[in-house]
Amino acid sequence: MRFPSRLLCANMWVAGFAWLAYFVVITLVTVGIAVWGDLDESVWEKAVQLTRWYALFAGVALVTEFLPLFIAHGQSRRQFGFQAAVTLAIFAPFLSVLLVISFLLESVLYGVTGWTWALDHAHLFTAPTQVPLIFVEYTVMFLAWLVTGAFVSAAFYRWQGGGLLAVPVGIVMILFAQSAIGDKMPLPFITFKLGFDLQESVGLALTAGLATFAVGLGLTWLIIRDVPLRNNV
Repeated sequence: MRFPSRLLCANMWVAGFAWLAYFVVITLVTVGIAVWGDLDESVWEKAVQLTRWYALFAGVALVTEFLPLFIAHGQSRRQFGFQAAVTLAIFAPFLSVLLVISFLLESVLYGVTGWTWALDHAHLFTAPTQVPLIFVEYTVMFLAWLVTGAFVSAAFYRWQGGGLLAVPVGIVMILFAQSAIGDKMPLPFITFKLGFDLQESVGLALTAGLATFAVGLGLTWLIIRDVPLRNNV
């Protein structure tokens, strides 16, 4: 199997179909709220929350499923580490593009129907047509969640229960990146302000996203560079 091209294309293919199905569901939810309730803000702003968990588990699968597979088929850990980094670096902006399309199509729907479009939280963007800002914000988000998934899953793969020690580090990585794009409450079941007190700006967001990605890749490499294969692989 060629890597990263085939694996990357497979992930894009699955993500594309998942997005299409998700878009239909969110559109139906939007119409339902407008018909039976009060629609005065963007539904996709809330719907984004599920997409970042999708990215997290995509990062998890990259290590738990494909690391042992490719090593068992003759690739070195260094080769896999490089190719996995390339895959994550391309997959994050691809997922961001899907959200850009989502916001644009949502704006068309709201414009045709006369519904009010507004944001409930702080973002780098203030309108659904600000494509570059939307793209930057969610690329930063996906970079953080993808690499955190890979890092934490690598820790669990190598040390099993000891991987719990990596969870707090992963949370800090996510909070740092999310704070740079205005999201102070990115984790579920948390009702108080959580995150770093950062000013939202494109430059800071890109710096935070790239820094988080680099740190996450470095920590993941330290774990997998000599990781033994499990007996059941």
